Amino acid sequence: MKQSVYAVRSGFDGERCLVHARCCFAPDIAVATAQYLNIAGSDLFSGLLASVSRDGGRTWSDFVPQEGLAPLEKEGHLTVGCDATPMLHRKTGKILLLGHTADYEPGAMHPSGKTRRTFYSVWDPAAGCFTSMRFLDMPEGYERCGNGSGQSVELENGELLVPVYYSMGDSPFMSSMVLRCAFDGETLTMLEMGNPLTMTIGRGLYEPSLVYHKGVYYMTLRNDECGCAAKSTDGLHYTDLHLWRWSDGSLLDNYNTQQHWLTLGDDLYLVYTRRGADNDHVFRHRAPLFAAKVENMMLCRETETVLVGERGARLGNFGVTSVTENKAVVMAAEWMQPKGCEAWGSDNSIFLAVVEK
Repeated sequence: MKQSVYAVRSGFDGERCLVHARCCFAPDIAVATAQYLNIAGSDLFSGLLASVSRDGGRTWSDFVPQEGLAPLEKEGHLTVGCDATPMLHRKTGKILLLGHTADYEPGAMHPSGKTRRTFYSVWDPAAGCFTSMRFLDMPEGYERCGNGSGQSVELENGELLVPVYYSMGDSPFMSSMVLRCAFDGETLTMLEMGNPLTMTIGRGLYEPSLVYHKGVYYMTLRNDECGCAAKSTDGLHYTDLHLWRWSDGSLLDNYNTQQHWLTLGDDLYLVYTRRGADNDHVFRHRAPLFAAKVENMMLCRETETVLVGERGARLGNFGVTSVTENKAVVMAAEWMQPKGCEAWGSDNSIFLAVVEK
């Protein structure tokens, strides 16, 4: 693996920072999304912003607020699209943005958690912006269900496998599953739901991400105590749920943080954070970002490499996207909480790590 990393932007005003930085590459443009976080609250997000690159990701425009992705207000209650991931839908050639919503009561400094929906938007190349936020229809009972920070998979026929996590009724545990969806370039429609995966530890299983590799679908999932993986032959029904381990059987010390997939040619990698990297000063050990090769649903320790180094701020809410068969990029923003993390040099830089086979 060859790699290089550089900062797309930097600068921190001490009150808000850009987070959830992720991007995707289309033939003639690359589009990135991010949103501001008010560090006085917990997950207190603004509407989404977008940046574009027309030179293959070497330079990027300023992040510009997207009018169609601004918070929705009703009687003082705010609904904000967040945790979004852009992807290229090859069948239609459209850039599709998928995420979920956070709802805030009047004056609240954190989301209520009462409702959650999957939202989507499409990049309009003529207007140079994303279309207005729309919502995926779900059956009754799935009022707290969304696609947050997930990698989706496009099938050969253009249908999408979209991972979501949800909680039902009064259950304290979140479950994850995959939705098979149709997308015609404008409208996303749910067609079928897969089996639930859950774990009665912490808050359950959430923030799932998918990849298709050598005829098998893989899912990686967040849990409060450990990262987990599962596999499927049809993309909807997953089995063999287990904790992430090194090939010698020892546990990967990842916890309470998402992981994502990276492919280079025939090789499959997991991108993750973990304890034990002289990073006890980083919130939940969410930096640096590592990558290691996956074989037989286990990680090869000798292949581990640092993709983005740590400077005191967490990098855990990141995105991975393929550029070509043998090239991928990882985009991550320095999340400037807790206060004081800048003492190690962080300044809300957004990093782009380019990796090639």
